[in-house]
Amino acid sequence: MTTLTYYSETGPLRDAALFMKFYSQVPEHRRRKIDSFVFDKDKRLSLGVELLLRKALEDLGEDPDSLQPAHVANGKPMLKGTDIEFNLSHSEERVMCSVSDRPVGCDVEMVRPIDLDLARRYFYGSEYEGIKAEDDPDRRYDLFYRYWTLKESFMKATGLGFELPLDSFCIHLDHEITVDQSVDSETYRFAEYFLDDGYRYAVCSQSGDFPPGMRHVGFDKYS
Repeated sequence: MTTLTYYSETGPLRDAALFMKFYSQVPEHRRRKIDSFVFDKDKRLSLGVELLLRKALEDLGEDPDSLQPAHVANGKPMLKGTDIEFNLSHSEERVMCSVSDRPVGCDVEMVRPIDLDLARRYFYGSEYEGIKAEDDPDRRYDLFYRYWTLKESFMKATGLGFELPLDSFCIHLDHEITVDQSVDSETYRFAEYFLDDGYRYAVCSQSGDFPPGMRHVGFDKYS
């Protein structure tokens, strides 16, 4: 199965009527999660990832309302009643969802200035050295987030999440992105998607079949 990835912007969900329309369509467990957030931005992000997951499941011929959420080790989400695996991510005003028939992880991050000492403290040594070698500050920040999204997508695909230390595995940014890891004997593949929108997007899956682009879902047109 191809690893499909969907993305959207949550700006349209600022419209209260549109937000409530979609809120009324999602399952109770998602409504409870949305209600648990204090800030409207977080409510929009929580609703947005759910809408992307529902769209992905519909495209795969599944009925989203018939599938019940569950969790496996380390809290990784799954769905009862299907072999489809999924992962969700969000950052600022972007939401992302990847689906596959193999373990999958995805991550989106807004690129912005950050204390690069974080890379020295937490990244693998060669990753930090690559970032430090960049002369242009903007390129350093972009490379930091490139590593970050790839690393987090891998951590999520393994099912370990942040139980896996960031410096315990190494991402190689060659023609084909690879990872040196000792978590398991599986082969993990990566895809990056470039939209020139100020965000970095990365997907990791045990399936190496990635389409050339993500599928965009416009919430102002989606019903």
